[in-house]
Amino acid sequence: MLKRIMPRSLFGRWLLMLVIPVLALQGIVTYAFYERHWDTVSRRLALGLAGDIGMMIELYERTKGTPQFDEYVSLAYVRMQIEVRVLPGAKLPTELPPPRSWSILDRMLNQALSEIIDEPFAIDTQRSDDNIVVYVELPDGLMVTLARAKRVYSTSTFIFIMWMAGGSLLLLGIAAIFMRNQIRPIRRLAQAADAFGKGRDMPGFRPSGASEVRAAAMAFLAMRDRIRRHIRERTEMLAGVSHDLRTPLTRMKLQLSMMENNAEADELKRDLAEMETMINAYLAFARGQTEQSTEPTDLGDLLREVADDVRRSGRQLDMSIESAPVLPLRRLGFKRALANLVENALRYGNKVRVESVAVAGGIEIHVDDNGPGIPEKERHKVFRPFHRADPARYSGQGNAGLGLSIARDAVLAHGGDISLRDSPLGGLRVCIKLPL
Repeated sequence: MLKRIMPRSLFGRWLLMLVIPVLALQGIVTYAFYERHWDTVSRRLALGLAGDIGMMIELYERTKGTPQFDEYVSLAYVRMQIEVRVLPGAKLPTELPPPRSWSILDRMLNQALSEIIDEPFAIDTQRSDDNIVVYVELPDGLMVTLARAKRVYSTSTFIFIMWMAGGSLLLLGIAAIFMRNQIRPIRRLAQAADAFGKGRDMPGFRPSGASEVRAAAMAFLAMRDRIRRHIRERTEMLAGVSHDLRTPLTRMKLQLSMMENNAEADELKRDLAEMETMINAYLAFARGQTEQSTEPTDLGDLLREVADDVRRSGRQLDMSIESAPVLPLRRLGFKRALANLVENALRYGNKVRVESVAVAGGIEIHVDDNGPGIPEKERHKVFRPFHRADPARYSGQGNAGLGLSIARDAVLAHGGDISLRDSPLGGLRVCIKLPL
């Protein structure tokens, strides 16, 4: 459950690591301040107001019925900021709302009045936000005291919380900007690795950020250079070996052409033709490894070019293009891979269809035929160079066993995937999936 609610991104997790301690600290500090400071201050202010009311009650008992009490009332209004009235014969009002149990103001004022005043009393803190009314029932009347709420109410707590919350938000904003700047090099490294896996270049990428991120970026660049160097050296070696083999093969063909035609010479010519086919396929396989630069390519135009090449040779090919975006491709290598797949399908079937459809996160190209297909247990082997699913059956057809290897290599170089499935036409379906 914790894994499901945790943020997926590194930025989200870092932000959560900052927010939770800050919120916890704010909660602890606010609770301690609320319980200690505000409780103490509110109690002292409430005791001060209760003491003033108690003093006015004492003065009223001593000077009631004389003009001197009116002087005390005037002095209380000026000096203590309370307004006192005595209503003869009145009783405590019954329609007052009950004290709020959650309010510190109501609780502290009730407690302070209970400690200082012995007479029955009632308070009204809800009639106005600015004033507090205290009713005290005396033996011969009702004393009503009106006081400002700020006499028993301290705003320092809210000011403290607002400053603390505002400061925390400001610091979290600065930290978020800083973390985003630190995460940006990691994202660029991920984009560069993804682009390299798809056979694309990411110009302008260089190590940046923290030392650990720089080390990872430098290791990635070194790995990329080693892989490219390995591919280039292997390609050059394969091309060199294949080219060297063509020279003695040409001499042997020349010598055979000068010999008399007989059964043995015909067998040697067939062997040489098969060897030449294999060497040509080998060279095509090596050329497929060459690191061509990627360029924006209209996939629909590329598929139509392959279909036109097939139709010019007098063969039929059905094509359906539902989606054909512009993709960064090594045009020649990918076209050679598609041509190999179409040639394989035409070799073993008399009905071939090529289609492209959009799928989640990419595009799929299907090459279907109605041929005999390939058994499912053999499908994982046919991508090996020079492997033939049935050598006895496919011998003599110019098949060197490199068509699917070349196609797979080209697709993987573009960050895609290739798989074999059952075709709706009854034969084999070759499915190529390319990322957008």
